[in-house]
Amino acid sequence: MSEWDFTGLSDDEGMAVRQAIEVGDDLQWRFGERSLGFIVRNYMKLAEMGRLEAYWLSTYLHNSHFEHIGFGKLKAVFDACDRTKLQELSVPVRNGISTERISLFRGCAGPAHTRGMSWTTSLDKAIYYAEWHRIWHLEHEQSGEVAVYATTVFLSEVYCRLDHNEDEFLVVPENMWRIEVPASEFRLDRRRH
Repeated sequence: MSEWDFTGLSDDEGMAVRQAIEVGDDLQWRFGERSLGFIVRNYMKLAEMGRLEAYWLSTYLHNSHFEHIGFGKLKAVFDACDRTKLQELSVPVRNGISTERISLFRGCAGPAHTRGMSWTTSLDKAIYYAEWHRIWHLEHEQSGEVAVYATTVFLSEVYCRLDHNEDEFLVVPENMWRIEVPASEFRLDRRRH
């Protein structure tokens, strides 16, 4: 088995991470955002140990910006996970769905919109998240273009389904397309009807 990569952590922090893994503590709970980088650097070792799925879902749920990781690495971590384990730790993918294919939406902001893995069944939430990302993650950038994308996927393509803030499907759709949303709709004070 390969050695741990504790880059960016002090010796004491590295020891604390090692101890947390030995006893099965939630890395996100113990180390906050620092767990993200550690897991990304060590995901293959965690997968070999059978611990990747629980650590990764907890950390993924509590982070909202993965641009610095890149889509390829994000997908690689999910691909290293056992999909059955991911689904056991999350909402049943088919819960309340009677079709084999579903329509999903994703809100994006910034000068370049990259393919992402978090999709929602709610167009309203996708619009909200596009604006949220523009305000919170692009505050120093001049080009904060917002957009919403749509896709349709087979349920069998879904890695897992979460319900942290809304119904969220983690999936890498084969195709996605931009949908027209009036600029006035991109705001954080959207009301549920």
